[in-house]
Amino acid sequence: MQPEFMIPDFIKHNSADEIHERMMRALPDDIDDMPGGFPYDFTKPAALEKDEFINYHLVRAIMLAFPQYAWDEWLDLHGRQVQLVRHPPGRASGFVRAAGTAGITIAAGTVFCTPATDSGPSIEFAVTEDTVTGEDGVAMVPVSAAVSGTGSNVAANTVTLMAKPVKGIQEVNNPEPIRGGTEREGDNGFYDRIAAEYESRRTFLGNDSDFIRWAREAGAGDCIVIPAAEGPGTVRLALVDGNGQPANGELVQDVYNYIVSPEDRSKRLLPTACTRLTCVPAATVMVDFTVTGLLYDESTSLEQIRADFAAAVKTVYTSAKQQDILRYNDVRPILSDIAGVLDFDGFLMNGDMKNIRLGKEEYPETGALDFS
Repeated sequence: MQPEFMIPDFIKHNSADEIHERMMRALPDDIDDMPGGFPYDFTKPAALEKDEFINYHLVRAIMLAFPQYAWDEWLDLHGRQVQLVRHPPGRASGFVRAAGTAGITIAAGTVFCTPATDSGPSIEFAVTEDTVTGEDGVAMVPVSAAVSGTGSNVAANTVTLMAKPVKGIQEVNNPEPIRGGTEREGDNGFYDRIAAEYESRRTFLGNDSDFIRWAREAGAGDCIVIPAAEGPGTVRLALVDGNGQPANGELVQDVYNYIVSPEDRSKRLLPTACTRLTCVPAATVMVDFTVTGLLYDESTSLEQIRADFAAAVKTVYTSAKQQDILRYNDVRPILSDIAGVLDFDGFLMNGDMKNIRLGKEEYPETGALDFS
């Protein structure tokens, strides 16, 4: 998480009025310094320009010089200094069940989709490889979303149409959710990876922090490291995506390939002491949050407060999974710190004011946000 920028002391006291006042005091005593006079009117524009230069351009130049305060393409440049690239938005992927006549080939590029609704357009998914229906006329067809982003994540039993009918296929459906669609990596997450890279200085020991960093470099949102999972020399990584949901099969394979590099041992990150690495989707524990008596000012809205809370609580999840417990007193203060929130009466996690225990391979996932 990027820290808040604190304006250096030498920047302060440089408003246009303060600058202009100093200019007027610097005039000889016999020169008129009253408003409307020639010296006053001709020096005021210079004070305004200097104000803008110091308080806008100079402040931003200082911020851009340090990764903890930089943003957008400027933060990308800091990432390049340590060979890191911001993750682009990801496409959701999964499987669609196609049923019909045996022996029908469903070609790569065939498009399945959800029905269009009043709340949004149809979401399209393209077949990633040629698939043939079996003797029972059924095939589980691998698909990937046509458009990247979280909007490509869909629930089970929603992909029910073919954009163009395939002869011999009578029914399509997705028995499991299709997920893995993520937004472009934000500044906070990218900065965390840059900071971790500077701290490690590419000295890999194969400890837990290394595995977490490698998983994030491969596109995971976070991971849980289980050492000696199947005996000495084995490690299992339980992965979540950038949305805090269990990683899909594509992301799981990407993380494994990035760390193990089975096709090119010269790029392998896996320490030789580790004889086996296993990557699996994390199991999630759904956490519903209830807030009553919420008071907020006109600078925000209920929808914005929900969004801010959902983003901020992810930082607590990271520490919670390391301790196998989501602490009530770690989460409750998040709401108070959200801009615009004045007060609230009650705050519950899963209907109670208690800590939530997590299993070794369990990761918290935000459920309902019932704020009122």
